[in-house]
Amino acid sequence: MALLVLCMGLSSCAKDSPVSDNPGDGDKRAKDPDYKSIIVMSDIHVMAPQLLAEKGKAYDNYLNQDPKLLEYSSEVLECLVKETIQRNPDLVIIPGDLTKDGEMLSHKQVVDILGRLRSAGIPVIVVPGNHDIENPEGCYFNGDATRPAERTSPEQFKTLYADFGYNQAYALDPASLSFVCEPLEGLVLLCIDTNKYEENKYIEKGDEKNYNQTSGRIRPATLTWMLAEADKARAKGKQVVLVQHHNVVQHYDAQGTLQSDYIIKDYENVSKELIKHGVHMAFTGHTHLQDVAQYRIIADNAEPDSLIDVATGSVISYPNPWRTIKVNNDFTEWQFDTEYVKTIPSLSDVRTACQKRLNDNIKGGINWHIRDGWQKIDIFRNLLTVLGLPKNYIPEQPEELTDLLMQYLGTHTSKLYMIHNEGNEWKNPESAGLEEQLKSDLEKMLRDRAKAVGVDDKMVEGLTSSFNSIYTMQVEPGLKSMLTDINQYNASDKKLQSRTDDLSPVLHLGR
Repeated sequence: MALLVLCMGLSSCAKDSPVSDNPGDGDKRAKDPDYKSIIVMSDIHVMAPQLLAEKGKAYDNYLNQDPKLLEYSSEVLECLVKETIQRNPDLVIIPGDLTKDGEMLSHKQVVDILGRLRSAGIPVIVVPGNHDIENPEGCYFNGDATRPAERTSPEQFKTLYADFGYNQAYALDPASLSFVCEPLEGLVLLCIDTNKYEENKYIEKGDEKNYNQTSGRIRPATLTWMLAEADKARAKGKQVVLVQHHNVVQHYDAQGTLQSDYIIKDYENVSKELIKHGVHMAFTGHTHLQDVAQYRIIADNAEPDSLIDVATGSVISYPNPWRTIKVNNDFTEWQFDTEYVKTIPSLSDVRTACQKRLNDNIKGGINWHIRDGWQKIDIFRNLLTVLGLPKNYIPEQPEELTDLLMQYLGTHTSKLYMIHNEGNEWKNPESAGLEEQLKSDLEKMLRDRAKAVGVDDKMVEGLTSSFNSIYTMQVEPGLKSMLTDINQYNASDKKLQSRTDDLSPVLHLGR
């Protein structure tokens, strides 16, 4: 099961709204007095060009394990900014991961490009992502080697993005980089810092290796503060929306178990508290999914109430989506559309290139995850003898284990990843039977490996039986939920299920 999660953690029938091939040409669009317009783009992951001091093995190795079109990140953002200026929205929201790995040079590049929106009179609100602050993985690429890049501290982040939320804030959280602002009259944004950069590790400080913490949470003091701010805003008749990097609602059943790094700690209780305090929608990123999910509760003798998590994918990772929104003037009806980065001056077909990058790099991505968790895998291998299995049942080298997983799971894992990122999985004909294929792949891998290392037939049958039991209880519900796009959010009532249009929903919020 751990090996399946490694594969899943590699970080359609959509309306294909066109993006101008020449963004920025023409006059600005006129405002519609009956609606506000909002653009959401996420996980822009800009890498400053200066960080590539010299192309070589180090940079190639990085690109071979990363599915993002990192080398085009600045250009993609520049094109989106030009397109945004032409569209003339009332607000732009970016839910984190502004940079490759928090390099000061990359942040300055982002600030410079986003500054063009500010100059055009378009307000921009950002929050930090797990890549953005005190990240030990930021580096210069120098041929076959790397060297550390200047990191960005929390204080520096706040200063850099002063004009992108912090100067517009009317309340600041003493415990984090969270803030509250009202960028449009009647719309209050709870902009929450969910990152754990204080848990990062650094070789220079005596740690065994550099490590960037990717998981998230809301600090207890921050939760108390933000709920109080929500109460104040609601008392004044404002609509309150959450903006943060990590998901606050599961986007498929068991996401909190299988991919816990992508959703905040104690998400269920946090969701209940947000609903109780009148917060019913969140904008998130991190997962690189174009997906909408709801957490629903039922109070005694009351209609269901919910928190809607609108996750937006990465503009430099397949399928390169961003969102456009029309919302009425009292912020109760939100009309979403999904659009895609299609072309930039240096690349005529961005989505096809990104899809190829994902397919080409899935082996490198799996190998990266295996190497990152190799110490735990090695400990587990030593415990196999207790179960009567030979120690070499799990291959003894990371590359050998990677090859084994690719041989049996590579094709269908890549397909699963793409379908899941695209959204509206249940409409994609390639979803049909994919869960059963993955289960069959896994069982065949377990059986073939057992025979290859000399496990007798009786032990193979016992191993298969155990696998089927664990799979049915822990993995199958998650994969079926993912591929049918149906989630179960209320453990007390199994009839509560939700399938929300991921790409072009119309969402209604009370006041």
